[in-house]
Amino acid sequence: MARGVVIPKPGKPDYSKVRAYRVISLLDVVSKLVERTAAHLIADHLERKRGLHDGQFGSRKRRSCVDAVAVLMNRTQLAWEEKRVVGGLFMDVKSAFNNVSRAYLGKWMEALGVESDLIRWTGRFMSDRQVKLVLDGKAGEASPVDTGIPQGSPAAPILFVTYLSGIFDEVEAAVPGVHGLSFVDDISWWAEGKNDEEVAAKLSEAATAAVEWAARNGVAFDHGKTEAAIFRKKRTAPKETVVVGDSKVPFNKEATRWLGVWLDFQLTLKEHHAVRMKSGRKAMTRLHRLTGQMGLSPANCRKVMTACV
Repeated sequence: MARGVVIPKPGKPDYSKVRAYRVISLLDVVSKLVERTAAHLIADHLERKRGLHDGQFGSRKRRSCVDAVAVLMNRTQLAWEEKRVVGGLFMDVKSAFNNVSRAYLGKWMEALGVESDLIRWTGRFMSDRQVKLVLDGKAGEASPVDTGIPQGSPAAPILFVTYLSGIFDEVEAAVPGVHGLSFVDDISWWAEGKNDEEVAAKLSEAATAAVEWAARNGVAFDHGKTEAAIFRKKRTAPKETVVVGDSKVPFNKEATRWLGVWLDFQLTLKEHHAVRMKSGRKAMTRLHRLTGQMGLSPANCRKVMTACV
């Protein structure tokens, strides 16, 4: 029995919508120890056997979001040396952890050669689960959960990236020249070409292959968060669009935010620097208001500690 604490996602414009909240599962300490051990064994096997895609970052040791952005920038600059244009399509998996299929995950782990004991443990871990939602400190009735993995479990991150790992090889095989990069549930497709039209065509094919794989495996993309960006040394407004399902996604005319980094056309990171400096100045202003001329009072020290911790 898990307690699902409903917490608001920061920075959402409308908290009357369900999507503005996420559910964090609070589990027993003993069960978390078992889950952490299983997660370590699964991750160790996949890393030794190279079961995960090279472009998958997040939920893996020594693979941060900064590394993912650095790879994208490095590949882009290498393409520029060949006088090529580079484009990226950024897609977000909708309700990522909640929609993981137990049946597909088990089959895929078997295909990756994961030990049978770990596969059986995963199946049991995802079976016969119940959760009590807790909202504003009040717990509701227990409800059965027959799909997904509990967000908050130590095993959830590695199980999810394992579940999603099959999409990359399939899309790259279907569309030569396209490469996948991801950080947990944030997926990007990277392509280069002679011009904007060629890049847009490759990314459209990649989007089609990704959506088809998702439909077969119980995965959905949040089309409202899908973005496309063009990267080149020549600063001219792009006119092409990328076809994603039934909609057309235009290339952003301004900097694109991916994994917390603002990427402009020429990858100068000027926009990113400006945004971070503005955020830092706001934080300094708030601290000055708290400290005054005599330093932090005990009451304000407590406020800072509460806000940070």
